[in-house]
Amino acid sequence: MKRFLSDDVLHYLATQERFESLRLATIQQHGRNLCDLAYANPYDGPVPEAIEAMQNALETTHRLNLQYTPYGGNTMTRRLIAQHLSKSHGKRFPWRNVVLTPGSMAALNLVFRSMFRKWFQSKCLIITPCWLDYPLYLTNLGIEPVMVPVDPVTKRLDLNAIEAALDERVHGVILSQPANPSGLIYNEEELRGLGEVLNRAPNPPLLISDECHRGIIFDDTPFVSPVTYYPNTCVAYSFGKSLQIQGQRIGYVAVNPDMERADEYAVILERLCRIMGFCTPTALMQIAIRELLDAGPDMTRLQKRRDALYAALTGAGYQVVKPQSTFFMFPKAGEADDFHFARELAQHGVLVTPSSLFHYPGHFRVSITCSDEMLERALPIFQQVLAGCCS
Repeated sequence: MKRFLSDDVLHYLATQERFESLRLATIQQHGRNLCDLAYANPYDGPVPEAIEAMQNALETTHRLNLQYTPYGGNTMTRRLIAQHLSKSHGKRFPWRNVVLTPGSMAALNLVFRSMFRKWFQSKCLIITPCWLDYPLYLTNLGIEPVMVPVDPVTKRLDLNAIEAALDERVHGVILSQPANPSGLIYNEEELRGLGEVLNRAPNPPLLISDECHRGIIFDDTPFVSPVTYYPNTCVAYSFGKSLQIQGQRIGYVAVNPDMERADEYAVILERLCRIMGFCTPTALMQIAIRELLDAGPDMTRLQKRRDALYAALTGAGYQVVKPQSTFFMFPKAGEADDFHFARELAQHGVLVTPSSLFHYPGHFRVSITCSDEMLERALPIFQQVLAGCCS
């Protein structure tokens, strides 16, 4: 394998593969008794409207509806998404500024590749904790990832740390909004401050706002996108989270219309779809998604689980910031070695994700996409394992 992959790429793969070994061993040990609180696989099943929309798309009588679509995606679908974005983000997005991709992973790779400079070692700042594969993608494309942690207590943006990390080699900054894995939504004050910091940079970088979870928000918490405060921003999005159909792989990159030469940048992203071989989402999903722009999960059920989990964890003595969004909670582990703590939980049949995968050690991530029965069985185990670590 080392003949084909660099040591840096193998380094990022190793942590993920270590967890996969733990996950498979736990599944084998506990079988149907497993409480799967690791990945966001929705045990409630897809949003019903998504199934109906896919069935409607299959029943189409137009013979070419399931054939090739242009790089960037079907024009009608892009128009509808651009109109929806214009309402939700307060900007008038032209349809060409929306480039459809097979999910957010492809979207991120397109944007990261656009930052690559052959004769100049580009860097990209990553707000951590972060989604696990940001640095893997960057390293694979020859871009140096630079981790910038959030405030250790509040998990909010540390603007001083971000500004200190900016130099002439930084071509990009990426954050998830809402934040995965902490579940926080960065507020207007933070994002305004971030925009001011980036505008003062030696070379104002591209800001990538990964907004995959903006359709899962609790307590009517206001959501604002960084496009409001910084022109040089693009949005990466996946419909899979809010529709609970992650495996169907449809998303997009949306280029802020306020970006200088935004139309040219959108064309670059279209070309990169072809150059990198990502093509477009399936024709089926490009048709189905037109009916699903306002669809979302049962937030009442999810909020009930979030509240039960938060009450149980804080009652047991865990330190955790209450999530405002996403499917996740991000408690501090009962010991410094988050992998060892996750292994202790796994021994009791509760599978969680150690925070080293999110490049921020000492915590773990819990997903509330489990079944109600799984969560009910898991809650006393969290208390039991923490008590054992502290005894």
